Amino acid sequence: MTAVQLLAPLAAIAFLPLAAIIILLYLLKLRRRDLVVPSVFLWRRAVQDMQANTPFQKLRRNLLMLLQLIALACVIAGLAAPFFLAARPAGESVVIVLDASASMNATDAAGSRFEEAKRRAEEIAAGMGRHDEGALVVCGGRASVALPFSQDRRRLAAAIAAAPATDCLTNVGEGVLLALSLAGKRPDARVYVLSDGAFPPLPETSSPADIQFVRVGTRNDNLAVLAFEAARPVGSEDHQILLRVNNYAPEEKRTVVSIYRDEDLLDAEEMVFGAGETRTETFRLSLGEPGLLRVELEADDDLASDNVAYAYAGDPSAVSVLLVTPGNLFLEQALLVLPEVEVFKATSLAAAEAEAAFRDHDVVILDRSPVPALPDSGGVMMIGGVSEGAELTAPVITRWEENHPALRYVNLGAVQIARARAIAPSAGETVLAYAGNSPVTVVREAAGLRTISFGWDFLDSDLPLRVGFPVLLRNVVHWLAESEGRSAPMRVRPGTVVRLTVPPDTRSGDVTMPNGRRRSLSVIDGQATFADTHWVGVYRFEAGERTWQWTVDLRSGEESNLSPRQEVRLGDRKVAAGTGPPKVEQHLWPALVLLALGVLFAEWHLYHRRY
Repeated sequence: MTAVQLLAPLAAIAFLPLAAIIILLYLLKLRRRDLVVPSVFLWRRAVQDMQANTPFQKLRRNLLMLLQLIALACVIAGLAAPFFLAARPAGESVVIVLDASASMNATDAAGSRFEEAKRRAEEIAAGMGRHDEGALVVCGGRASVALPFSQDRRRLAAAIAAAPATDCLTNVGEGVLLALSLAGKRPDARVYVLSDGAFPPLPETSSPADIQFVRVGTRNDNLAVLAFEAARPVGSEDHQILLRVNNYAPEEKRTVVSIYRDEDLLDAEEMVFGAGETRTETFRLSLGEPGLLRVELEADDDLASDNVAYAYAGDPSAVSVLLVTPGNLFLEQALLVLPEVEVFKATSLAAAEAEAAFRDHDVVILDRSPVPALPDSGGVMMIGGVSEGAELTAPVITRWEENHPALRYVNLGAVQIARARAIAPSAGETVLAYAGNSPVTVVREAAGLRTISFGWDFLDSDLPLRVGFPVLLRNVVHWLAESEGRSAPMRVRPGTVVRLTVPPDTRSGDVTMPNGRRRSLSVIDGQATFADTHWVGVYRFEAGERTWQWTVDLRSGEESNLSPRQEVRLGDRKVAAGTGPPKVEQHLWPALVLLALGVLFAEWHLYHRRY
């Protein structure tokens, strides 16, 4: 609510002369006729009234005069048309979409951007009318309905206060679609998106609901770790460390870069990054033994969650890969350049040989080769072996799970494909990439077994000619090898569901969160599934005498770029940013007129009681 303003302030000037007239009437002496009466006892009040109205005498306190002046003041104030701007939603149905992604933890607002967004959401809830209804959608690791439509403003305020911040990547687009589905065909529905705008363009929708973008955040003062990798080539005694840091701030930033193995400091170096600079640094460290590495930027910036990243420095033992192909020079050469991979070749794989091949090799790659019966454990990559499914001509990959470990740092949208086949995912399989609405890449993750299938022949595309091809193969090989536990601990993005294969006789275990809290986790059929990876740090799962460990870090340029957006796109439309709900004028003159009438009625009643 803003300060009270006046539409006609000059009307207040009329109070002084009108009030003076009322006071003057009480000062003037009244003319009365002379009458002879037998006694003046019954006229004592009349004598007092004559004394009060004697001209030029001191004005005595008179309740009737005071009430008349108050009534006059109310009328004059009503004529001045006072009003204030209130943050009241202009709709009967309100859906609040609260962005709880990593960038909302930036501290350029009081507390954080997320706390500021919650305060503005509470203002929207407080401004709702008695018969309005509100709902809340929170976009953390996944978009979810924190509160369906309710007319209870206290429940809405409690749901807003209970919404937690996360370090997850943004999914506001999913949250907006969820909010629009909630609004449905409700008349005058309005959707408020409370965010810094760090998300891709929203899809166009035919929903009649109005979308308002309420922006939070004021600046972009941030350093971020975008890449941190460790590898020890076969035959080398040192580990090679790669680090990429970006300075999103508009001015130079100075920081100390520290590298730890567990809690032991290995190296520290002060670095200066220019405004907008992206720098890649390499280090050679003699670790002696494998361990978990952590890099930290000791920077005074607005976002802490992207100042840390993890990498596992493993031993140099090679991953055994069996490549079954009738001939693919690009694939063979790309595998041979991977220092941690030992490649074996075969032109075909008979069913009788499959069991031994899956047992003797960590990963089997079937390039345009028939797929034998899948093993119970191991990793299998299938390329272009799909014989069923709709044929696709010149498909373009429009969606892919870029946060999946197999597709990290790979842009499939730029790949040109001549022909492919759609893959119908079976039970237990998950789609990783779509060409339009047709799945072209699927994965399976079961107890001890991982598979990935590509619905096109790599030779029918320009993928082998792209710089991302070796990156894709390295990602896939390492992800498939994890099924044998070779690449533990895992490194995942915030919000990723972690699935662990544990001994079949295990029934439960405990997960230690980065903040030290412990949570019990059930094990079903040898599988433990944990979805609450919403914060950066190290997670440990203990079951019996065994311990599994995985790390979560951000490494997202979209989240680390803290520049508040001035607008967001909704299909072809642009929605300008605002700082709060639209203000509406709340006029006070009706209340002032009613107050004046009430005062005049009280004056009239008091007068007749006295006289």
